[in-house]
This record gives sequence, structure tokens and C-alpha cells, in this order.
Amino acid sequence: MIDNKTLKWLSEKQVILDQFIQNKWNFKNDKTLLDKKITAFLVELGEYANEERSFKYWSNKKPSDLEIQLDEYIDGIHFIISVGNQINYNFEQFDYNFLNKDSIIDIYFEIISCLNSFIKDNNNINYSKLLNAFLNICKIKNYNQDQIIDAYNIKNEINFQRQNNNY
Repeated sequence: MIDNKTLKWLSEKQVILDQFIQNKWNFKNDKTLLDKKITAFLVELGEYANEERSFKYWSNKKPSDLEIQLDEYIDGIHFIISVGNQINYNFEQFDYNFLNKDSIIDIYFEIISCLNSFIKDNNNINYSKLLNAFLNICKIKNYNQDQIIDAYNIKNEINFQRQNNNY
């Protein structure tokens, strides 16, 4: 699970990347940008689910390797943390609650439900519920904090390289 210290660290790292991107492309930190980040988060959630494969009842193919799953999950982390930063969420005050759900699919539905609430009202309470639901993937999939930090650092470096190469 990810503790508050790590969430704060992720937030600080994400601010640096977001400022770099914002300065490079010269766009405003406004509601339109927030909506794009929310959409990007939703897309990344779908990409993660596609690699995790639990919903693919029609296929015998195994889930993607852990590294690939973590890479997709971290893409979601980048955007959900960026959203939190944009609404000035205080990650040090986040209070994680385990969702007693039967499956990761139930977690996906909870994330979507929380996302819908956050879209309607971009407040800290709705964001906290969304973040909590998304972090429950770590719990149900047994991702540890070191794995998240390592995967974030790798992807963060790639994201800077992409920006430097006009991705």
C-alpha cells in the first residue's frame, strides 16, 4: 500500500513533470485541462484493465507480466496525482480505507462511480474517494510501495524523455 509520505512525494514529483509540460506547451491550468486529465485517467484505467485481463471471460490468455501491469497502473497514478495537485488536494491528510469488494472488477466499478461523482463536483471529498478506490487496486493485487515507487521513477523518466523528443 502507498503511505501518505509516498503520496506527498509522488505529488511533488508530478508537479515538476506537469510544470515542465505546461511550460513547454504553454497551456493554462484551467477546467479544460482538468477535464483532459480526468479523461486521460479513465483511458489509463482501461489500459490497465486490458493488461490485467480479469474481465476477459472469453479468453484463456494469462494477464500481462507484472512489469507491464505496473507500467499501466503507474500511468493512472501520474494522472490521478496530477488531478489532485490541480485541485490543491492535501495528500498528507489522505486516509486510506480498504474497500471490502469481492473482485477487482468490483473495484473498477467503484472507481468509475467515484469518478462520476468527482466529474460532477471537483471537490476534495470526491477526489479522496476516487483516489482511495484507485489505490485499492494496489491492495487487491498486492502491489507494494517499493514497486510503485520504482515503476513511477522509470515512467517519470520516460515521460520527460518523451517531452524532450516532442512526443
